[in-house]
Order: sequence, then C-alpha cells, then structure tokens
Amino acid sequence: MSTRQKITLILSGLFLVFFIAMIIIVSLSFRDFGIKSAEKRAMLTAEVVKSGLTAHMVNGMMDKRNYFLQQIENIDNISALWIARSPAVIKQYGEGFNNEIARDEIDKRVLKNGNIQREITETATKSTIRMTIPFAASAFGATNCMACHDAKEGEVLGAVSMVIDISDMRGSSFLTVGYTAVLAVIIMLLVLFVVNKFLKPYVNIFYSIRDVMLAAYNGDYSKRVDGGELSESKSVAQMLNSLLEKLQKVFDEIDKKVYIFVQNKNKEVSHDPLVNINDTIDKLSEIYKFKQTIEHDESLEDIYNRLAYVFKTKFEIKDFTIIEADTHSGIKNVVYSVNGCHCDLADGQCRADRINTIVDSTIFDDTCSKFHKPDLQYLCIPYSISNELNLIISIVTKDKEENFRVRSLVGLIEDYIATAQPAIVSKKLMQILNKMARVDQLTGMFNRKYLDEFADTTIPQALRSKTPYGILMIDIDFFKMINDTYGHDIGDEAIRIVSRVIKESIRSSDVPIRFGGEEFIVLLHNCDKEHVKDVAEKIRTNFAKQVISAGSETFSKTLSVGAVMFPDDSESIWKCIKYADISLYHAKEHGRNQVVCFDQGLIKNEEMKNSF
Repeated sequence: MSTRQKITLILSGLFLVFFIAMIIIVSLSFRDFGIKSAEKRAMLTAEVVKSGLTAHMVNGMMDKRNYFLQQIENIDNISALWIARSPAVIKQYGEGFNNEIARDEIDKRVLKNGNIQREITETATKSTIRMTIPFAASAFGATNCMACHDAKEGEVLGAVSMVIDISDMRGSSFLTVGYTAVLAVIIMLLVLFVVNKFLKPYVNIFYSIRDVMLAAYNGDYSKRVDGGELSESKSVAQMLNSLLEKLQKVFDEIDKKVYIFVQNKNKEVSHDPLVNINDTIDKLSEIYKFKQTIEHDESLEDIYNRLAYVFKTKFEIKDFTIIEADTHSGIKNVVYSVNGCHCDLADGQCRADRINTIVDSTIFDDTCSKFHKPDLQYLCIPYSISNELNLIISIVTKDKEENFRVRSLVGLIEDYIATAQPAIVSKKLMQILNKMARVDQLTGMFNRKYLDEFADTTIPQALRSKTPYGILMIDIDFFKMINDTYGHDIGDEAIRIVSRVIKESIRSSDVPIRFGGEEFIVLLHNCDKEHVKDVAEKIRTNFAKQVISAGSETFSKTLSVGAVMFPDDSESIWKCIKYADISLYHAKEHGRNQVVCFDQGLIKNEEMKNSF
C-alpha cells in the first residue's frame, strides 16, 4: 500500500469516526432536547391542572372539574392524564368522582416521597414520556392550602400523572440527523479530494526520493530524483541529484585507489563501493596494526605467535599448524601447532610445498598421502617467503562446511602472511647470523661463543635450581699425525666424524660444543656420575669403530676423555672445564683411548709436576 493510499485511508477513517461521533452526538442532543421539551410541557400542564383544581375548589365547583381535566387531556400530544389523591386527602374528602387514587407504583412513590418521577417508553413506532408531578401543601403563596386541607406545610396532597407522545420529535430528530449526515459526507469527500490533490506532488517526490535512497543503500548511486512540477520539489530534487553525483564520483575514486593496497582481494566483491571501501579500510587498519606490532617483536617465534593469534581470534580457526620448509635441504620444521601436526612431515615431501598450490581434501579424497585422518578435512596453503624458505599453513577442520568457510578466508590469510613476510625474512636472517656466530661451520656444533653465553645465562639458573651437569672434554689421539700424514682435508673429515658420533651418543637436552681444533666439550644436562661415565665410554668406543678414508687408504683413531661433575666438583663452570682438561691430560699421559673422571688427587699431581 502506497503512502498516499495510507494517508487517504487514515483520513477516511478519521472522518468516519468523526461522522459516527457527530451522528451520535446530534441524535442524543435531539433526543435530550425532545425529552426536556416534553418535561417542560408536563410541568406547565401540571401547574395549569393545579391552578384549575385550586380555582374549582375555591369556587365550590369541584363537581365540575371533569370537564376541565378532559380539556387538558385533549391538548396535542397528551395521551393520558389523571389525578391521584394522597391518603390524607382521601381520608378527608374521599376518592372523588373519578376514583382519583394511585393507579400504580409510580403514583404511590410520588405521593409518598414528593419527588417528580419520569419514565420514557420507546418502541419502533412510538415514543412516550410519563411524568408524575406531586402537589405539596403550602400556607404561603396565592392560595392557602391549609384553609381547606388538614395537612402540614410541604405535605403531598396529590399528584398529576400524564403520558405525552414525543414520537413527532423523534421523527424530526431523525430527519435533522439525516440532513446533517449527508452534509458531513459531502464535506468529507471535498476535504479528501483537496487533501489528495495537494499531497499528490509531495508524495510523488517522496516516493522518488525513497526509490533513489533505496538504490543508493544497495550500492547503486546512478538513480536520480524526479522533482515533478512544483518549484519546491524541483529545487529539492536538484540538490539531492547533485549530491548523489558527487558521492558516486568520490566513492568510485576512493574504491579504486584504496583497494589496490590490499594485496590479495577476496573473490566476492560487493557492488556497493561504500561497502568495499569500508571493508578495505578495515582490512588495511587491522593489517597495519599487525605490521606495527610484529616490527617490534624480538624473535621469529613472536611473529609466528602473532600470526597464530590472528588465525584463532580473527578467523576463528580451531586447529592449524605453521610449518617452515627449507627449500635447499627440504627440512621441515613445525614452528607453531594447536593440536599437533597431523602430517608425516619427516617422511617424504609435503605435497603443498612441492606443487606450490593449495591442497584441499574436499576437492579429492586422500589428496595428500601424508595425512592419515580420514575423519578430518584439511587445507594446506604454501607461501614463498624467500628463496630459502617456504611457509606452509596446514588447517584441519571437522567437516566440509567449515573447510569451505576457511577456504573463503585464504585471501585474508595471504594478506597477513604477505605483511609478515619482511619481518619473517629479517628475523630469519638474524637467526641465521646468530646461529653462524654460535655454531661451528665444520661440525654444526655450538662454538666457544655459545659456551660463553651458556655460562652467563644457563649456569646461574642451574645453580639456583640445583640442576647438575656432567662435563666431558674430548680430544682425538694423535690428531697432528692425521694432518701431517693425510692433509688437513682428512683431518677435517675426522673432526666431522667425531662430531657425528658425539651427537648420536647424547640426548637432545645435552649441549655439544667444538671447543677448538680437535677438542670438544659436551655438557650433559641433569645427570649423575654413572651416566656421565656411560656416555663418555659410548662416545669413545663408537668413534674407535669408525673407519676414516684417505684416498685408497683407510684408518681408525681413538679418543681420550676427561669427565667432571658440576657443581659437585666446583660451582664455577670454568673451573669445572679446567678440571675436565686436567682429567683429559691425565688420560693422554696414561695411554690415551680412555675416560678419566676427575678427583682432587689429579690437581695435586698437576701441582707436583709444575713444581719440578
């Protein structure tokens, strides 16, 4: 229903209510007027009857009053008239010639309480009013009632009752109401016509504005307002159309300029440029805040944690893993995982990393042979961070619907990865440089610089927590002979073999260090003397089994090992290293290819040697 129709309907309803109310009020007014007129006529008639009867009594003509009463009863619209004497008057004068007694309960009540009684009777064809009016005794006035009646002042002497026909008044009121109704209907129709004609141009421009605003709300700013014929509406339409043209131009320009800053656009783009601008600015704002944050993070781990936070809170991804893939070595490293990695990364190559394309389990069942959970769906997204590093985001979902939702977020995920890329490359480079500064390039073990840092940071904590370390000092027996006989390349190979044997013989919590030349230090975390002795013997015996190739020749070598316990032997890590060196020297002097555990007697022997 249009607004104009609604206004017309509302006005019609109001007019109808007004019309009905007016008819009711007029009808009630005419009825009330007719009743009041009949009451006045009844009062006047009663007064005439009272005066006439008084005159007949004073003149001694009470026997002739019937004629008088009949004449009164013949007055127009008086259907009936009778006199009722009070019990006192009947006692004094009798019931009269016409049996003038109370005919009904109304007469009795009036004679008893002296109050005027009225009763209206209405039928479909006739309306009447019954009035019963009392006569009260009074010694005052034109006639002294006490002169003839044995009564008190104010006592009811009698009552006159009459029935007056008011049907003609009702007919007149109906006729008047009919004329009024016709006139009211004519006036209402005229008003509706005038209002409709006056409102039509304004309603038309309202509808035009509504249609244009609705189109603008839905992203279409090309619609224009029709101003119609009125000068006022034309002016309004011109202003609105000018504003819409400016908005359309500005929105298009902003949409084009801002949208280019998002590196990966979503495929679903709204046709409303304002919505696109708002979404793009929101994305840029969130990405910019993310960029500012990760630029001040200290480590690569912090950046991955930031990415994980975005995946959890912004994208509401419940189960995912972030994997680093070295493009040269093929080594893959899980850097963050919510519920653990669901893939066999260590066994073979990652499909997403190999084909450099999204791997989606919803496209084809069992797409990746490294994923062994058929009750789950997965989406693996590869990103190239640098020539040396790829990043793989493996997202696992419980059903296809959730997988489809995550798939729609790939563009946004790529925006955040692209934003984090410079920081990841920078932190990765720093990580590599730090590793190179702390790792021996020949063996891949930690170097002397790392030992210095370890002594400054980890050892004080070990003292506070009372965590023991076993310290091994290892040296290749007759290493100089290898260099002199076979050359430094073979010597380097021997050192690499020693480092491999050491790594294979210790735990991941233990720390292997190339101390210098052919000397190695191993820090065994949280162990006792027996474990230290066992590890040292394991390293020694395993190295003795190694065969070193030198061209067409092969040979084997042995190791000497000195062992010490921190902090049992000393609370200074450097003293413990010194004691391990003394133990190693003792092993060298007493036949080599053996493990010597430190005791205080070794220090005394060393002091005695130095004294000679």
